[in-house]
Amino acid sequence: MKRYYYITVIAIVALLCLQVSYVENLYRDYIEQKVSLTQDALELAITKELHLRSRKQNRESSQFRLYIKAASDMTSQERDSLWCSTAPGDTLNLDNEWRKNIGKTRGEILQQWLQDKKIEEGNMLQLAVLDSLYSLEAAGGNYRHVLLLYDADKQLIASAGNLQPSEKGHYSKMLDIGTKGLYAVQVKSEIPMSAFLKHLWYTLMLSAAIVVVVLLCLVFQLTEIRRKDALLRKRENSVNGTIHDLKAPLNGVLAMLDWFKQGEKDPVRRKVILMNETGVKHLVANIESLLIVARKDRRKLVLRKTQVDVAALAYRIKEEMDVTYGNKPHTLTVRNELPEGCTVRADAMYLENVLRNLVENALKYADEGVRVEIALTQEAGKLSMAVRDNGWGIPARCQKKIFRQFYQVPREADRLQKGYGIGLTQAKYIIDEHGGTIGVLSTEGKGSVFTVVLPL
Repeated sequence: MKRYYYITVIAIVALLCLQVSYVENLYRDYIEQKVSLTQDALELAITKELHLRSRKQNRESSQFRLYIKAASDMTSQERDSLWCSTAPGDTLNLDNEWRKNIGKTRGEILQQWLQDKKIEEGNMLQLAVLDSLYSLEAAGGNYRHVLLLYDADKQLIASAGNLQPSEKGHYSKMLDIGTKGLYAVQVKSEIPMSAFLKHLWYTLMLSAAIVVVVLLCLVFQLTEIRRKDALLRKRENSVNGTIHDLKAPLNGVLAMLDWFKQGEKDPVRRKVILMNETGVKHLVANIESLLIVARKDRRKLVLRKTQVDVAALAYRIKEEMDVTYGNKPHTLTVRNELPEGCTVRADAMYLENVLRNLVENALKYADEGVRVEIALTQEAGKLSMAVRDNGWGIPARCQKKIFRQFYQVPREADRLQKGYGIGLTQAKYIIDEHGGTIGVLSTEGKGSVFTVVLPL
């Protein structure tokens, strides 16, 4: 159940992170938009400030005059100056200046060239006037700001505005004053969070409402899972208790059948008793499998280890399976290569369940005439039990899944067999608890080999 809490917490944290990231992106876009507007306002204010200086200078009878001519209206000397600059400073080639990235438009290029002329004449940019013009713009007057003037080394030399240069704010790009890079101006604006919240309150409220709804759905889902899990556990405990209670009478039946078998001399009746005994043992094994699989995640398997004669166990299972599958033509053999008296320390009942399950699967998932071999070998201090058959085999895509609880290999309609998908799960759990391994090698249509390896 804890994993559901962890998954829900992770989902909530991920959702909140996405929400925070979304709001951050909105805020970043908002700031970029406002900074772009402040920069546009600064560029317009610079143009107006230059115009005011030019008008003032004209009133003071400046010797500087600007003439704009098309190339067709120029004299030959003026046209030559465009390429060889015979009179530096007197003629400006707008196309060449544009290639130098002085400005994006011809108007910007002329404006920068005029700035150079004003600086040469000592008519410097008036930062206080520029600040007044900037404040009149819609973007400039909305926020506290400061205009920053830099020299050629980008060192701050002057400032103007109602925001201190040391205070926090958002910077626009530096705008060069003139073409020679002697001065640059920049605006730093204080764009408060409250403006962002006021501007996008509807989007933020809608986003927050969606997050709340999703969180409530996650909490409701977790609560429902918890309730159903508790109900499932109660049902499971009830079923497990009922199944467990069946073992006692069945063990009594086994004891009675064994008593009948010992006293019965008629081979026909003895065979019938053996068949019924095998059926009851099979039922007890299935009950034990259900209990083992049910306890797997919550309780460690308790093993009652003794020295088990694996060869005798294999021959007994062979005898029982021959009786159980007497109506299905088959060949079941035991190849015993173990040293005489070789035993393994294990829980006899659980080990018998594993080997019986592997042999029964080999007989069940095969056509008539199947050949099954139980091979017992010993090597490097380990005992190996291999069940080999020439049955239907297992597709490669399914071989990693067959030990999962309730998994059954997909079969064609004419090859469907009754099963619950717990036998191999139980087998792996039992062998793992014994410190051994179980594996499979199989080719579809050719058969399978299930191998159990146990330490001696």
